[in-house]
Amino acid sequence: MKNIALIVNFDKTGAKDAASRLLAALKGKAAVYGDEATGAVLPVPALCDRELFAACPTVVSLGGDGTLIDAAGRCAPYGNVLLGVNLGRLGFLSTVEGNNPEAAAAFILSDFAYEERTMLRCMVREEGRLVAERHALNDVVLSRGSGRMPTFSAYMDGRLLSSLRADGLVLATPTGSTAYSLSAGGPLLAPDTDAFVMSPICPHNLSARAMVLPVGRTVTLSADGPAGLSVDGQDAIPLCGGTAEVSRSPYVTRLALREGEDFYGLVRKKLATGIQ
Repeated sequence: MKNIALIVNFDKTGAKDAASRLLAALKGKAAVYGDEATGAVLPVPALCDRELFAACPTVVSLGGDGTLIDAAGRCAPYGNVLLGVNLGRLGFLSTVEGNNPEAAAAFILSDFAYEERTMLRCMVREEGRLVAERHALNDVVLSRGSGRMPTFSAYMDGRLLSSLRADGLVLATPTGSTAYSLSAGGPLLAPDTDAFVMSPICPHNLSARAMVLPVGRTVTLSADGPAGLSVDGQDAIPLCGGTAEVSRSPYVTRLALREGEDFYGLVRKKLATGIQ
């Protein structure tokens, strides 16, 4: 019997009902546990993250891509397989749709495959002192604060890559290349590409373009004015004259795969509206 960790975004319309139906379909076939937020709403044992992810090899996120990305950052150190049940609009990273919880339960109980996705590690330093460390499945975003537009600088292993006035910079994994980076004009990278992409946000320079960089290097970001650092969309960390060092994370995200589904099919289906 599988041990399954369930993480539910109750802000999504119909989330409680879908979760209840999913639990009913899994009853007697799997042992389901929840994080503290899920356990406060549903009749499942509630565990802290450390206990939950240590006990449950499979983590099911019920919500949208944001719910899955948040779960990825929380469970990555434990090596769990992450399976997304989509209740959102796009659901690019989700494995199954949540409009049929019984079918989702059948997939969860099956012997499904998974693939490993590269993550980024972001280390924030001030005066040489480490003040924060985060791990991202999607992206690291350095963006302007209030006041004048700052100059953002990016160095790779000590060599200047770019220095420009802009609203910010996005460093994205191949997984994150379909998200904010894409909106900022960056290219799509297939999930198994051994690289990441740096895209400027609204640059005041017509020649500024996205850059594809080797993932084995360290990129150091800084700004000469007020700026905030956001990792996978979480609350911004103020960057007050410090730097953000971004490199390959020692962790990966293991995403469940539906048989026959592929990245290029997903791009056609969910991103390229009107293209068959």
